[in-house]
Amino acid sequence: TEDFQIQPNKILEAVTSTTKIIWVCSPNNPTANDIDLDRIKTILESDFFGLIVVDEAYVDFSDRGSLAEMTKKYPNLVVLQTFSKSWGLAGVRCGVAISSPPVVKYMNCMKAPYNLNALTSAVVIKNLKARDTMLKTVEEIKVEKKKVRAELENIPHIVKVFPSSSNFLMFRVKSHSKEIYRTIADDGVVIRFRGDNYGCSECLRATVGRPKDNKKFIETLKKVIQKVVI
Repeated sequence: TEDFQIQPNKILEAVTSTTKIIWVCSPNNPTANDIDLDRIKTILESDFFGLIVVDEAYVDFSDRGSLAEMTKKYPNLVVLQTFSKSWGLAGVRCGVAISSPPVVKYMNCMKAPYNLNALTSAVVIKNLKARDTMLKTVEEIKVEKKKVRAELENIPHIVKVFPSSSNFLMFRVKSHSKEIYRTIADDGVVIRFRGDNYGCSECLRATVGRPKDNKKFIETLKKVIQKVVI
């Protein structure tokens, strides 16, 4: 839809006898929005027999929280999470799949032996004991995100800053999105061009960082817009 929501009825109409998985990303990337829970439930409560996977890579930044508890009610629901985002552990390449016992049993039968090495395990276990630190960082990012949103909304060339349940903001500019993306990179600030994604014409995506990083991003973005557009 125009607000980046799934259309469950159309998804279910597209299902065939060979469809094994329906994949939903919530919060979504690159649009940053939560997928409406009732829309997800429509799929979960349908007669679709395959797996319904909800990718929650950015869920710790969402006020709604995880759907993990719903795996107790819906046995074909699989919830995926990662240590790469809120935990800041992208380098250990560790993710989590949460589902019903029968599905987890099949996953254990299919996975490669020793697929999680001892070093990764040790780092993850150590960080799990410091969950409060992660939660504090998430709250700091949420505070910074509000500040960055306000700054973006005050830039005349930006026509919309989209709602975000993630650690990044997607925004639409009037024009020259690709040129802005390339020029700001030349100035040492890396953001993402998303204008080629469906429904995201003239859109850019910026991750929220530390205060000094966000300040540099906004200052550089304003200069680049002046250089490229005007």
